Amino acid sequence: MSFADTFDDNGSPEIPPAVVGSIASWRRTMAKAAPGNERGILLNAAADLFRTRKVSRTVWPDSDGIVNQAIVDALYEMANTADIDDADAQHIFAQAQREDAESPKQNGSAAIDEPPPAQSPEEYGNAVPATIDYPEPTIIPAAFVTPADWPDEAPPPVDWLAATRIPRGDVTTLHGDGGAGKTDIAIRLAANVARGAQVWFAHEIAAGPVVFVSAEEPERELRRRAWLHAEHDGYRFEAITGLHLWFPDKSGDGVMAVPNYRTGIMQPTPLMCRIAVAIEQAAPVLVVVDNVAATFAGNQNDRVMVRSYVNLWRRIANGPSKPAVLLLDHPSLSGLTNNTGRGGNMDWRNAVRSALWLHPAEDKTEAERGIRILETAKSNYGPPGNPIRLQWADGGLQLEHAPTSLHRVAKDAECDETFLRLLDERAGQGLDVSANPSVLYAPKVFADMPNNGGFAKRAFTDAMQRLLQSGKIIQRTDGPHSRRRSRLMRKPAA
Repeated sequence: MSFADTFDDNGSPEIPPAVVGSIASWRRTMAKAAPGNERGILLNAAADLFRTRKVSRTVWPDSDGIVNQAIVDALYEMANTADIDDADAQHIFAQAQREDAESPKQNGSAAIDEPPPAQSPEEYGNAVPATIDYPEPTIIPAAFVTPADWPDEAPPPVDWLAATRIPRGDVTTLHGDGGAGKTDIAIRLAANVARGAQVWFAHEIAAGPVVFVSAEEPERELRRRAWLHAEHDGYRFEAITGLHLWFPDKSGDGVMAVPNYRTGIMQPTPLMCRIAVAIEQAAPVLVVVDNVAATFAGNQNDRVMVRSYVNLWRRIANGPSKPAVLLLDHPSLSGLTNNTGRGGNMDWRNAVRSALWLHPAEDKTEAERGIRILETAKSNYGPPGNPIRLQWADGGLQLEHAPTSLHRVAKDAECDETFLRLLDERAGQGLDVSANPSVLYAPKVFADMPNNGGFAKRAFTDAMQRLLQSGKIIQRTDGPHSRRRSRLMRKPAA
């Protein structure tokens, strides 16, 4: 049952009688419609009910939101009764609005701005009803702050999610054309933050839970990308349990905000409200939104809509866990042409503190072999630019000249063999090493030896863990209770 079915011809305290009567009358007319007349009746009903809505705004201003919902629900029900699909009905409603806007106003009344036709019926159903705020009888002066109100101490440093690129507690945009690799580098960032990897494309990163809102890519695609990165970087897939992903249901609805058609200010949909609550519960350090086009149901060239949409995510960034919010966006045609990556309106750049731009290399040959450039297009906390070169390899974007997965496997095997050789060398000298942190900690001892093969302590630590897990080496503890000692050794032959 829809909202319009919750009242009868006698009305309700919330719905103005004129609106109730008009809806009921048109529903009866549609029920008696002769075959072939349904579209004309629906057009007339829409025009009449939209005019009724105008009157209701003036006579019963407090009921505006609920009246709009009732009218829209009733019109779509009439369309369904007449077997007119939602898309076709939407065109009819838009025609009714255009004809009403073009018709002369009666009694010299001023024109009342009407909302543009919505892109889909869901935009009406998801909209949060607006209220009218009347000015107070007495104007209260605005409050100012002076430096005397500030603490007499140095301000805290910038809290970076990704050093020099993405600040926490605010919104950053990542612009890039379709297929440039935005989602790929974003899911890699999300996975690395969630598993505490410490770096992302040679940038230090924070560690903690991550929320990834995927309103465009299906679950199977993100799983594929994350799996390829895990294979390339050599970590177990279950290590990223701190990554929380959201995907649309079968309806495909991922709209997070719709415009208030009188003010142009973007209002959160019930979906965004639910996601905001889940974000607060997860307490992430990073929130990724993929992407603007799938979640923003406004006009991308409208400054008010753009800024108010960014501010909705800034409110989430200012939440208890102070997450960095990363909005993925497609640049406009001019942004691609002038190589700035800007969106359809300058406010996509002006409303954020930091903006990243991912694009193919300018050299055509390099671009064709998968070279991408990631640079800072804007930063309120440092200089822009600082481009880094990435290249498609092993199913994802990697730092250019970074080792491939096959090369990494070979280097790991070489490090394992070096570890075993140095372990044998120490044993032949009667010198022990241990897996426990101490002066005899094997990775540190081996890294300091002259014939270490060029491997550092971290590489030997990883090798030790692989060899312990494979059973090639063991840690043995022996000696009297007063003087127990632990030492690494090769596993004895069976």
